[in-house]
Amino acid sequence: MCGIAGSAGKDSEALVKKMLTAIKHRGPDGSGTYSIGDITLGNVLLKITGDKQQPLTDGGALTYNGEIYNFKEIAEKLHITTDSDSEALFALIGAKGMEKTIQELDGDYAFAFIEDEKLHLARDPAGVKPLYYGTGAGFAFASEKKALCAIGMNEIHTLKPGYMLTFSAGKITEKKVAGFTAGEPITDENTASKALCEAIRRAVEKRRYKPCALAFSGGLDSSLIAALCPEVELYSVGMAGSHDIMQTKRAAKLLRLSDKLHLHELTPDEVEAALPAVIRAVESGDPLKVSIAMPLFFASRDAHNDGIRVMLSGQGADELFAGYKRYESMTPAELEQALRKDLDNIAKNNLERDDAVTMANAVELRVPYLDREVVELALRIAPELKIHNGIRKYILRVAAKEYLPDELVFKEKKAAQYSSGIYSALVKLAKKNGFKGERALGKYLEELKLTTKLFKPIFAPSAPLR
Repeated sequence: MCGIAGSAGKDSEALVKKMLTAIKHRGPDGSGTYSIGDITLGNVLLKITGDKQQPLTDGGALTYNGEIYNFKEIAEKLHITTDSDSEALFALIGAKGMEKTIQELDGDYAFAFIEDEKLHLARDPAGVKPLYYGTGAGFAFASEKKALCAIGMNEIHTLKPGYMLTFSAGKITEKKVAGFTAGEPITDENTASKALCEAIRRAVEKRRYKPCALAFSGGLDSSLIAALCPEVELYSVGMAGSHDIMQTKRAAKLLRLSDKLHLHELTPDEVEAALPAVIRAVESGDPLKVSIAMPLFFASRDAHNDGIRVMLSGQGADELFAGYKRYESMTPAELEQALRKDLDNIAKNNLERDDAVTMANAVELRVPYLDREVVELALRIAPELKIHNGIRKYILRVAAKEYLPDELVFKEKKAAQYSSGIYSALVKLAKKNGFKGERALGKYLEELKLTTKLFKPIFAPSAPLR
C-alpha cells in the first residue's frame, strides 16, 4: 500500500518529486522515482506485503498501490518465487500485457506501467483504490488530488473504476477493462444465505493481517467481520454518551471481545482541532463528507498510534444488500436498479473519502464486502431477499445468524454522522465560531477549507525523497 504519482513531459522528475512530497503521509517507509524518456513514475511506500522497492523496472516500469490477494497463485503460474504482490503484478504484465493481466487480478489496486513510451493507468473495478489525473501543459497522475494541485494542475479528472487509461504521443484514450457481472439469479433464501456466508468468510480471510484493526460501530456489518476475525482490534469513535459509544460496548460484550475494544470518546475541542487535517485529507468542506470522515479519521489515527497498519471496514454492505431507509419504498425492479447505481458510484460517494482519511494516518483500509466474489454474488441475489417483510439487508442478516446473536443480527442501522454525535458537535462549533442561520455549518467548513493548506504534508517525511 502506498501513494503513487507520475508525469509525462518537461521536468517530469522534478514534478513527480513535488507530488510525492504532498502525499508523503501515504508512505512513510521510503520513496523512489524512475524515468524513461520524458515519463517519470514515483512512489511513497507503506510496507504491507513484501519488501520490494518501487518503481519496479526491467525494460518497462511499474508503480503500484493496493493489494493483490491472489499474487501467490499468479507467481506460481509464472514459475517465480516472491513475497511481493507488486513483483508478481510486474511479471504478469510482462508476460501477458495490461488487459489480460487485469482480468486475472483479485484485489484492490491502482497502478501505472510504462512500455514503449506509452503510459498506462488502471484502477480496480470497485474503485477501492483512488487514482486521479490532470492535463494542461503536460500529463500527470496521482493517488490524491492534492498532489496534482501541488504542481499547478487545474483540470483534474478521476479515473473511473475498472478503466484503463493510455497516454501516448500527447493523446489520452480510456477503456473499460474490468467490472462485475451478474450470473444466474438466486431466489432461494437458503441457497443465497449459505453462499453469502461462505463468500464473506473467504473475503475476510483474504484481508486478514497481523496486527489488524476494525472500524467498529457495533452494527451488523462490522460485527460480522469481528466475529469472522476475532483476533482483530476494535476501534470505535464517538462523542461522549453517543449512540455509537454505547452500542459498541454492548456489541463487544455480546461478541465476547470487550478486551479488544478501543473506545475513543471525543471532546468538542478534539473535533475542532482535527478539522483542518480532516478537511485537508478529504479535500472538501462538505458537512456530510466531513462528519462521516471524522470518526474514521480518529479510528485510523488511534490504530496508527498503536502500531497497526491495516484496518478493516464494513463499507459496501448497505449498497449491496439494501441497508438504507430510502430503499424501503421501492419495487423490486426499482431496488435492483438503485443498488446497481449505488455500487457504480460507491467509489465517488464513499471509498475515495475513506481511503483519504485512513491514509492520512498511514493506515491501509480493506473492505471485505467489496470483494469480487461477494459483489458478484450480491448482484445475483433477488431484490426480494434484500428487503423482505420490511426488513432491510434481510439476506445478510440471515447469513449472519451463523455467527452473531439475534440482538446484533437485527440491529437497525443509524447514519454514522448522527449516531457518533459528530454532526451535532460540528453544528455547535459553527455556532460557537459566529456562524448562524441556514447553511451555517457549510459556511463554517468552507471558510476552514479556504484557510487549510490542502497539499501540506500531514506527516513529516521519515526519509528524503530521492
